[in-house]
Amino acid sequence: MRDSILYFTRLKEFYGQHMESFLEKDSFFREKALQLREAISKTKKAYIEHGSFEFCRVCAQKGVRCCGEGLEWKLRPEEFFINLYLSRLEERDLKLEDRRAQDCLFLGEFGCILILTPLFCRNFFCKELSEFLGHKGLVHLQNVIQDEAELTFKLCEYLKKKFPRILTL
Repeated sequence: MRDSILYFTRLKEFYGQHMESFLEKDSFFREKALQLREAISKTKKAYIEHGSFEFCRVCAQKGVRCCGEGLEWKLRPEEFFINLYLSRLEERDLKLEDRRAQDCLFLGEFGCILILTPLFCRNFFCKELSEFLGHKGLVHLQNVIQDEAELTFKLCEYLKKKFPRILTL
């Protein structure tokens, strides 16, 4: 079993024991999380409209994998907790399964299983995708992601202040 499954399972347990009930009652967190969910939706819509997700899907069908082993470590604990919260809002379970050892832990059959993907991943444009999107498309996508990035930062900082133990997990 991968170290990352053990690590994220431990974070999921910590969330359930120490954070979940608090965050459900926290009006600031709830409000910002709902705004973040809207920003994520706006970002995903732009990626779909520009053909980015389809481009990556076709590449993956050819055996090309940008979401390689170890990329799950780009997800900060706070971002994982936000994903757990958003998953509950959408009434789905964030299952941690070791699908393929050479892939990122969060790469599922239809792409990333996370609602809030790490900004590292969202901002990754391989050479081929960059050429496909062109300069105008790249600039547009990077501008669209701004709200998502800012809200993610605010929520992560808020969680670090409310739960300083996060940093020691």
